[in-house]
Amino acid sequence: MVVGIRSYGAYIPKYLVRRPEIASAWDFPSIPGTKAVANADEDSLTMGVEAGLDCLEGFEEVRVDALLFASTTTPYLEKSSSSIIATMLDLDKDIRTMDFSNSLRACTSAFIAATGMIEAGTMDNILIIASDKRNPEPMSMYEYQFGDAAAALLLSSEQIGLEIKNTASVTEDLVGPWRRDKDDFVREFSGKYDGIAGYMSSMISAFKQLAKQASLDFSEVSKACFYGADVRKPAIIGRKLGLSSSAVQDNLFMTLGDTGNAQVFMTLIKALKRVKNGEKILVGGYGDGADAILLEVVDKVPVKSLKRSRRGYLMYSAMTEPVNNYNKYLAFRNALGKKPFTRRTSTVTIHRDTEFLYRLHGMKCNACGTIQYPIWRSCIEPSCMATDDFEVVPLTKRGTIFTFTLDHLEGGDYYETPIPRCVVDLDGGGRIFLNMTDITDPGDVFIGMEVELTPRKAHEGADFYNYYYKCRPIRDRSAKTRKDGD
Repeated sequence: MVVGIRSYGAYIPKYLVRRPEIASAWDFPSIPGTKAVANADEDSLTMGVEAGLDCLEGFEEVRVDALLFASTTTPYLEKSSSSIIATMLDLDKDIRTMDFSNSLRACTSAFIAATGMIEAGTMDNILIIASDKRNPEPMSMYEYQFGDAAAALLLSSEQIGLEIKNTASVTEDLVGPWRRDKDDFVREFSGKYDGIAGYMSSMISAFKQLAKQASLDFSEVSKACFYGADVRKPAIIGRKLGLSSSAVQDNLFMTLGDTGNAQVFMTLIKALKRVKNGEKILVGGYGDGADAILLEVVDKVPVKSLKRSRRGYLMYSAMTEPVNNYNKYLAFRNALGKKPFTRRTSTVTIHRDTEFLYRLHGMKCNACGTIQYPIWRSCIEPSCMATDDFEVVPLTKRGTIFTFTLDHLEGGDYYETPIPRCVVDLDGGGRIFLNMTDITDPGDVFIGMEVELTPRKAHEGADFYNYYYKCRPIRDRSAKTRKDGD
């Protein structure tokens, strides 16, 4: 059975931190570039949902047979993150969900596993989401390196643009880097030794094995997307394999940083900006060994159409902005150890109300057609008020601000700037009350402003994470994000 990539999606947080800002804070030698940093209300799960939404744009959710989530930074040590993501993506309950964790090559391992499932004929469409938000130790080189992002691929046996031709893997039990359950930060013994005995050895071995299995001459390869903890390592791998210098793709380290499991998929997505039929593409993931994947462009038409219909790397990267100071970056990471604001929350309530809390479903009155949120027994239309006569419907995740207020005391603490709290009229019907996030200047908020809903961490209650939605300015250049006359 032919298996390939049918769709892709990505998510890059709004904010970037300039590496010279980090250097200035600690009086360190500076290195150039930026890295992507998640907001305080984001984690690997919420970023994964965003990438999944982008990937599934225009695709019927009911056709997804499985969801595989790859991350080294899942919110829970014992609880499935993929099940939460599947719920927030409004996928069917009868799908298979799996978490791939504890390795930076969890993404490519999930990719290979999904390929096998589809080849076996048990499934047709599998969504793979890779996301990481690794916490770097302050005053370390990791603070220059680690960035936050998420990427998603939809593997399928139908309407594919890239075919998966072959895969190969090697395993090497090399201690480094590592992080135990009691460690707050990633640890490393000898970066130079890890790079030579681990990264170089494993990656080259995996790709030579792949070339042998596929009877591949590396001179035939047009693009190579390799994981790399810095900007130089992928190019070194390419030279050692005999690839042309133009084949090795930018791993986005200089702009996004080392985004962990998301990096390889994000590099591939950017590389698909321009493709030709018959092009051969290599994909390589590393972590306690390496995975090597050979792709071939079999139909450039659907691949190019994705560039226009998905935000992917290009749209999200174009709509980022720098964090204005290092202290704000520290607040995003909660690096000062401030105790998070908590509320008492019932797990029973979360489960009972998942229909509208996570799936974002509302109700449509059968008597008058009014759409409302959340789901109640009675219609809110004064002239109707029919009871127990409605159907549950999915709501759109875009709308306009009906009214708003600026709250200076939100989450039990004072903020430098007020938090916009918005009443949003959703496109297609329904009204919802949400806090706004990713807004640099609250003075830019206005009635009639177009916004989109984004999954975020709400708070920690009863010692577990609560997820809900916030609104944000639409990350699209065509959206109305300024007042008329501005």
